[in-house]
Amino acid sequence: MKSLIYPAAGRIVLDTPLVHKSQRSCRIVNIKPIAVCASGKVEFSVKGINLSQPTTRLLCALEGKYLAHERCDEIIGADLSVEPAETQTLSFTCIIPDVTGRGFVEVEDHGLSSSFFPFIVAEKDVCSEICTLERIIEAAETTDGLEGDSDGLEARNKALEFIHEMGWLLHRSRLKFRLGQQDPNLDLFPFNRFRWLIEFSIEHDWCAVVKMLLDVLFNNIIDEEKNSSIEDALLDIGLLHRAVRRNCRSMVEVLVRYHPDVDFSKSSPNSLPYLFIPDVKGPGGLTPLHIAAGRDGSEHVLDALTDDPGMVGVEAWRTARDTTGLTPNDYACLRGHYSYIHLVQKKISKSSGSQHVVLDIPNSHLDSSVKKKLADGDKMRKVGSLQTEMTMVRPSHVQCRQCEQELAYGRTRTSLAIYRPAMLSMVAIAAVCVCVALLFKSSPEVVCVFRPFRWEYLEYGSS
Repeated sequence: MKSLIYPAAGRIVLDTPLVHKSQRSCRIVNIKPIAVCASGKVEFSVKGINLSQPTTRLLCALEGKYLAHERCDEIIGADLSVEPAETQTLSFTCIIPDVTGRGFVEVEDHGLSSSFFPFIVAEKDVCSEICTLERIIEAAETTDGLEGDSDGLEARNKALEFIHEMGWLLHRSRLKFRLGQQDPNLDLFPFNRFRWLIEFSIEHDWCAVVKMLLDVLFNNIIDEEKNSSIEDALLDIGLLHRAVRRNCRSMVEVLVRYHPDVDFSKSSPNSLPYLFIPDVKGPGGLTPLHIAAGRDGSEHVLDALTDDPGMVGVEAWRTARDTTGLTPNDYACLRGHYSYIHLVQKKISKSSGSQHVVLDIPNSHLDSSVKKKLADGDKMRKVGSLQTEMTMVRPSHVQCRQCEQELAYGRTRTSLAIYRPAMLSMVAIAAVCVCVALLFKSSPEVVCVFRPFRWEYLEYGSS
């Protein structure tokens, strides 16, 4: 039998056998909410097993302080008729201080059986997104506790891991803000753990969480990867590419407009005010524009990519090329996404100040021979959409004196070009007349004269 031994000052203060888990052991299955706002009153709902035992007590801890300390039987009442391993629910209220980080709801009894469940304290918009994990945790539960399918349990474990890691990151960020350089814990948060957090958030389309993680990244509490700056390591994750593949416009808008509140002049020379630009290249030379142009139903994402603050997306629509030399416009032509071409062309026209007319030709009107020509690089851009550009004619307000005289009195000289067809006709007629006159001027020579034809002069019979 295993025992718990606690020595102090050379003496054993505690020596007690550990109780194996049994049907009478208390355990927390889940709590609601799993993310709460700071500086507010919160009511927690705790779902667990064997919570109504007289020896069981409930604790709520946050940043080293207990916010609640109550006996479970006083909350829900001792019920001796409850069968072992039966699920029970209790609620309690506590006031959350003005801190951010990770807290725990715990249950324990005198038999040394205990259980805990984490929760997050953060901003309101961040909490609302993280609370969507509650349905994932509940989906992995059955009436028997945590017994469910393997996929559901794996999703539940990832959700709990995210809460633990996010809470620890927020705790380190708060200590850095409160203590500064006097922080006794000099260990930085590993970048691989931060990468897992932000990738998990991207997969769940959490815009507020991603923005908060990016802000924390530039607070100098994340350990940089070897031989790489924070900016380069962040771009290596490919957040904008992931957001485009998930077809999440709100996430794309957050990324293309995000810029950290740091002085980039003191950072690496290649640092930019906006980290996530639409023409950044990924594997195969593909940019987010290429991915959006080749996907169906990505018009709203393409609209966000070409609406970045620096207008990089509009410029890169016809200039950014992958390893095969194709541009995003070529991708849209090959897939028949003429609405994408029309959308970007309108923005190009607006930015350049010229007017364009774009005629969309549906696939049914394209001949098969024309489709084969789409692989010829530059010719592809001319087949997908027929574009006619009308040049803006701007009236000139500066006129010379000669122009004013011509407008007032008309032109003094008239060009002979307008009379050229009539003159040519007259010359042709004159030439014919000369030829006829020469013909009739000389006496004609008669070679042979035939008698007038008469029927009675015809001979008959054999000749």
